[in-house]
Amino acid sequence: MMKVRLIFCLILLCTLLVSGVAFAELAVIDTTMEGDQIISEDSQLLEIIKGNVTVEAGVTFQVEGIVNGNLTLKEGANLILNGIVEGDLTLGAEATATINGIIGGNIYNNSGNEIEVNGIVKGEIH
Repeated sequence: MMKVRLIFCLILLCTLLVSGVAFAELAVIDTTMEGDQIISEDSQLLEIIKGNVTVEAGVTFQVEGIVNGNLTLKEGANLILNGIVEGDLTLGAEATATINGIIGGNIYNNSGNEIEVNGIVKGEIH
């Protein structure tokens, strides 16, 4: 019985460690940033970016905060929006977006992919 508990604890510990490594790979932006920004690694925004944002190809950007300008997704980038983009959202080829928050402008979908909209788009979807 003791051996079974030990094995269970080891499996649980390994699972938690592996999960922790996965979370460590996500860069967290938790300070207000001024000016246009380029997101070049998988990131989560918790604060405000006062400017336009470009997400590089193949990068995932999770927004829990606010982007005061436009947001552009390059080829294969992925957006998970739970916050606010005050400007336009432009999707490049093969980019994806899940909108649970608010887009203050238009969405320009050049990706060929369907956009999942569970939130609000104040402008039009092109």
